[in-house]
Amino acid sequence: MPSQNNKTISAVETTLDILAALGKLEPIGLSDLASHLDIPTSTVFIHLNTLVQRDYVVKESGQYRRSFRFLELGGSVRQRLDIGRLLRNKVEELSRETGEIAGAGIEENGQRVILYRSSGGKAAGDEIPIGNHTEMHWTSLGKVILAHLPVEKRNEIVADHGLPKGTDTTLSSRSDLEAALERIRDQGYAIDDEEHLRGVRGVAVPIFNDEQEVMVSLGITGPRDRFTSRYMANLLEMLRYTKNEIEVRSQYYEYSTIDG
Repeated sequence: MPSQNNKTISAVETTLDILAALGKLEPIGLSDLASHLDIPTSTVFIHLNTLVQRDYVVKESGQYRRSFRFLELGGSVRQRLDIGRLLRNKVEELSRETGEIAGAGIEENGQRVILYRSSGGKAAGDEIPIGNHTEMHWTSLGKVILAHLPVEKRNEIVADHGLPKGTDTTLSSRSDLEAALERIRDQGYAIDDEEHLRGVRGVAVPIFNDEQEVMVSLGITGPRDRFTSRYMANLLEMLRYTKNEIEVRSQYYEYSTIDG
């Protein structure tokens, strides 16, 4: 007899498949979306029409896209972080001071999720949006969290997601990954050496709660040519200073809400 935990509602799964496809293809017409999903056009139309009526999808000139309602939902999730407002402010401060792309990440369902992101005046590189999910072992933000998770959690993540390659330099064997994670724990930071996207490097540090559990990560990314070892060492010092400030202040102040 199948477990209750494995039961799903097929109609909800179809809606979620449609939203995921919109995230990659929008704006897109009904026929093209149905063809991409290999679902009858009439079925896709009913789901889209429901989403339009509930303001989760917008229809413009026969094209469909997700609405900004998802920003509202994502923002409300971020509000649950006690250090949310402080973290956002520090990400923006780092981007202003360095001129680069600064960001904060968190682990959810075995993937790295971008919580906050801010681009400075000389920022160049990827255009990853807030809320983006990707493999933990691909980025400095993800690896530095992965390194400090309990062994059981790490094993579960690798078992569920595997170690797919983003580029030729991605860590793709368990032995290489574990060796890298041990170095990260010893040195207190992680580096992304074009492991997610070619031409993009990054450095990140973990942020712990008062029980020394990793909460989120804080990092800076930019173009390979500018992100030399010396330059990244300077960025690391700024990240460490900011990390310490966040950890100290979060022990004494409650940041349970995020201003709009």
